[in-house]
Amino acid sequence: MLRFLLSRRGHGCARDELLAEFWPEVSPAAARNRLQVAVSGLRRTLQEVTNLQVIEYADGGYRINPELLVDVDVERFNQALSAARAAERAGASDRALAAYRDAIERYGGDFASDAPYEQWALLPRESLRLAYIDALDRVSRIQLRMNRLEDVIATGLRMLAVDPCREDAHRLLMSCYASQGRTYQALRQYDLCRRMLRATLETAPADETTRLYHAIREGPAEKAAVLD
Repeated sequence: MLRFLLSRRGHGCARDELLAEFWPEVSPAAARNRLQVAVSGLRRTLQEVTNLQVIEYADGGYRINPELLVDVDVERFNQALSAARAAERAGASDRALAAYRDAIERYGGDFASDAPYEQWALLPRESLRLAYIDALDRVSRIQLRMNRLEDVIATGLRMLAVDPCREDAHRLLMSCYASQGRTYQALRQYDLCRRMLRATLETAPADETTRLYHAIREGPAEKAAVLD
């Protein structure tokens, strides 16, 4: 419940919202009692951190005390992303790259990974994961413009660690390997992509991916590489 309140910092959560989220199958009287017990327990535990009341009841709902200075990792991640995007729009590649890296390092894994079946966490978890992969994608594009192929490869591998079926990341690696003359690894990456898509999504690689594969296999690596 503390995580739920933190994710909605800045505005209150109505009691009925909390009851419906955490105790939907319990009678209203029992649910209200459990909520009260949970809030009291949190308040006692958080007294070890601050004398201020962390969770307060105001305007018909519970909220994190706005007087508290709270450091939330999700907020830091989003702030770093905003700074990176602003720098990229301004054409400041070095600054954008640093900010994207800051965001990436702040992503400590899936949101609420210890509570995989809590319904309220599903949307923010997926949204944050997509934002993380997008940050990696933006980093790879900046690195590519700087011709830092080894860094691009490392970033592409991180993308695939999160989403093994992401074809643009597979193509990115294929192109980088081909540009370095590592034709075998480029072709092997295509085979890995093909097998992963078949096993996970029961589909074949996109035409763009297959065309790149044939271009690498049939021509000199330095001519075959097609870098976005």
